[in-house]
Amino acid sequence: MRFPSLRLACLRVIGISFCIMGVLGSQGIGVAATATERTPRPLEVHAHRGGAGLAPENTLAAFRKGMELGADALEMDLHVTRDGEVVVIHDETLERTTNGMGSVADLTLEELKRWDAGGKFSPAFRGERLPTLREVIALVKAAGNTRIRLDLELKYAPDRPGQPEDFEQRVLEILRETGFVLRVNVISFHHPSLATMRALEPRIRTGLLAGGRQAPQDPVALVRRYHADYYSPSVRHVTPEVVAALHRAGIPIAPWTVNEETEMRRLIDLGIGTFAGDGIVTDYPDRLLTLLKASR
Repeated sequence: MRFPSLRLACLRVIGISFCIMGVLGSQGIGVAATATERTPRPLEVHAHRGGAGLAPENTLAAFRKGMELGADALEMDLHVTRDGEVVVIHDETLERTTNGMGSVADLTLEELKRWDAGGKFSPAFRGERLPTLREVIALVKAAGNTRIRLDLELKYAPDRPGQPEDFEQRVLEILRETGFVLRVNVISFHHPSLATMRALEPRIRTGLLAGGRQAPQDPVALVRRYHADYYSPSVRHVTPEVVAALHRAGIPIAPWTVNEETEMRRLIDLGIGTFAGDGIVTDYPDRLLTLLKASR
């Protein structure tokens, strides 16, 4: 186990203090909004699709598991059905994760609910259905979990960016009705969507997703251009220089999707977790939580 030097520990304290003040000053609430309930971890654990390595992705079973383990955030993907319902599923179509067929955008919620979303992962999860965003929020409320955040990825087809046009409004309506505006991170690869969401609701927290074969040349400028609160790149684009530049600019980083312990350790050694709001997105939140616990 590697212990941080005194200098690193001091930087950690200073970084956390600075970031908390910045978020509170700009939005009234942010990463440390639940500090009165639990001392925040230096590194936030984001359960990717609820914990896709442990339960069928983007199902209530996965989100339930992520909460039980103690994740700091539940990541999920959102689409809009033909009848305007916001549902949780990664793909545009049903084939990969369910026993159904067709495009989410061409089907009603009733039609989507006919198909099994758990059996392909394991027979033990047969009977799981695609949840709506409202159902996920209801699950969190019923569990009594008052600290966990939801990472809401607004999914757009590559050939139809920005469609449907009222995607952000529909999501925001649900968040306002359920009282969850201040408990989400809205994320997207379609960066104008982040600006739209922030314009509709200035208090909402956003994260800029980045992937592809080539990393953005200037992540700091990109985050600032779209007024995002943090940067969430593919793990393969994370270098010491990127982490240092973001932290100097006061921007947290939360790479995806990090499933191996060796890669988790590499990111921690790069300084991810020394700045408030830093996180790691993983299909196996249990592995990351065990690693963090052992490092205390």
